[in-house]
Amino acid sequence: MNRDQLIKRLHGHEWSDVEFKEAQRDVPKSAYETVSAFSNTHGGWLVFGVRETESGYEVSGVAQVDRIQNDFLSALRADNKVNHDIRVEASLIEVEGKSVLVFRIPEAPRQHKPIYLNRDIRRAFIRRGGCDHRCTMPEIERFLRDSAEERWDGQVYDFPLKKAFDRNSLKWYRARFREANPGHDDTQPDQDFLYQWGYLLRQHGVLKPTRAAIMLFGSPAAIHHMLPRPTLDAQWIPANMADPLPEMRWLDRVVYEENLITTWLGLVGKYYQYEPRPFRGIDPHTLMRDDTPPGYRVFREAAINLLIHQDYADHTRKAVIKFYRDVIQLWNPGDVFGSDEHLLEPGEKEVRNPRIVAAFRRLALCEQAGTGMQMMKTQWQTLGHPAPTYINDRSRKAFEFQLPLSVLPKGSSREKGAEPESQPESQPESLEFRIVSILSKGEQGKVAISQALGQKEVSGPLNQAMRRILKAGIVERTIPDKPQSRLQKYRLTEKGRQWLLAHPPGSKP
Repeated sequence: MNRDQLIKRLHGHEWSDVEFKEAQRDVPKSAYETVSAFSNTHGGWLVFGVRETESGYEVSGVAQVDRIQNDFLSALRADNKVNHDIRVEASLIEVEGKSVLVFRIPEAPRQHKPIYLNRDIRRAFIRRGGCDHRCTMPEIERFLRDSAEERWDGQVYDFPLKKAFDRNSLKWYRARFREANPGHDDTQPDQDFLYQWGYLLRQHGVLKPTRAAIMLFGSPAAIHHMLPRPTLDAQWIPANMADPLPEMRWLDRVVYEENLITTWLGLVGKYYQYEPRPFRGIDPHTLMRDDTPPGYRVFREAAINLLIHQDYADHTRKAVIKFYRDVIQLWNPGDVFGSDEHLLEPGEKEVRNPRIVAAFRRLALCEQAGTGMQMMKTQWQTLGHPAPTYINDRSRKAFEFQLPLSVLPKGSSREKGAEPESQPESQPESLEFRIVSILSKGEQGKVAISQALGQKEVSGPLNQAMRRILKAGIVERTIPDKPQSRLQKYRLTEKGRQWLLAHPPGSKP
């Protein structure tokens, strides 16, 4: 930080990466809490010689520069004030004839976190916004897990081998493995295959599964014993991300509690169900239709990254994918190892679950190390969407990735390379849209529908709207051969679910 940057910050406010302390004659005790907080998150600037006033911040100056700097730096040695040495960069800046001490506090290496004070791990802090917060015990436990050299997915899990695996998941994986690795011996028994690739380990002469093996191929019983939370929660929400939460919270929702292979196959099926699939022709080699959704490669990379990099030892939180109308939001527990600035660079990176990552890469289901983020950015923009965004949240040890969707007027197409068009003005909900929204919660009779609409009786406009959505195949009768039956009810078709997800509130069939 130079003089101009300091003056600019003085006219702003305390951000997540800067903290001002008066420290005119002594080092304030709270300065060490800030050191811990910066070290445990993204690093930051600690500035001595600035005080807060009613109108903002002003330079007060450090009266005894040498003493305060020496006291502060000597305290930041391991076994004194902090549990690991902090490699601080110090500089002296003169402002209005007054001395300001500026210290650059770097983010600590993963293996050193959490940085805590006075030999008491409960005195570990994290930085959120412009404040230092003492870590809770679950937050400390996350730091300790990530600091361990032995990765969680490589640990042995004590579960009977005969009941540990789902045969269908393993069969599917081995078939894909054979396709991606021609020439490999595929006649091995499953146990030999798993042992060869490190998913079974010999312990006291007995083969036992690793946690990675259970996560990838585990039977329902093994998964539920090891992971007392869902693998993934996928939600399709009929609203924009910034909209107030709609009365119908989601159009569809699937909570996956299976192994990663089964979860991935189920998620792909749902993705194909809801995503537009333009017909591009016949593959001349396979003579099969090509109707893969245009954004599939990007979604596949983002979703598999969510599955393979999350912190499965965190039993208090679960991964979530939310399909809004204007964005696909992917959130998972567990931040990215390594520095943010290297996230888009090619090359191998340290990962939380190396054995799980390797399993998916052997099938070429995700990009080569270090290329996925850049590919997603390029491909997504080529499809006409805004660039993806991400937040690597050190303070909450979480990662969020967003794929914003271009919002196009009704009737326009998402041609490859087309420029995104502006979002049309919002329209009031049409009667048809309101009826379809009501039926998305379950089948209903006309009287119940009219009551849900706030009408005292079944009206002519309601009957007309019902005829239109029946004709369009969006809704169907529960007793189709007796249209006038007093027991007649109506329900949403699969086409209706897709229509509701793809159209704004003012839409009519």
